Amino acid sequence: MASKPTPKRKQLRQFGLLLGVLIPLFFCVLLPALHSHSAPLWPVGIGVLLILLGVVAPQRLSLVYRGWMALGNVLGFINSHLILGVVFVFVLQPIALIMRCLGHDPLRKRWDASTDSYREVVQGRRTNLKQPF
Repeated sequence: MASKPTPKRKQLRQFGLLLGVLIPLFFCVLLPALHSHSAPLWPVGIGVLLILLGVVAPQRLSLVYRGWMALGNVLGFINSHLILGVVFVFVLQPIALIMRCLGHDPLRKRWDASTDSYREVVQGRRTNLKQPF
């Protein structure tokens, strides 16, 4: 397995600044507003710490960055497979069932014993290879 490249200082700085703003915003503004609770102070401390580390020593955020990206990859894998499964079961399967019930065969896969070949002859068209479109 190939090793993952180490994140650059700029990426780690952006990560620290972004998380340093979003964590307090989420935990101190959004969640208390939704649930009518008072805003906790610990997210502000974490946000300030992340911003300071992002500005002063971005390399110290490398472990946090890797953990965050690993979590994101796992959640992305689960979400994509879950969404694709739901779309298949609740959208594509009913459409296929309705088409079969109505006798619609878009690929024309029905067997016809009277025909010699299933090849479809295309009428000759003039083609210009110098100007194909």
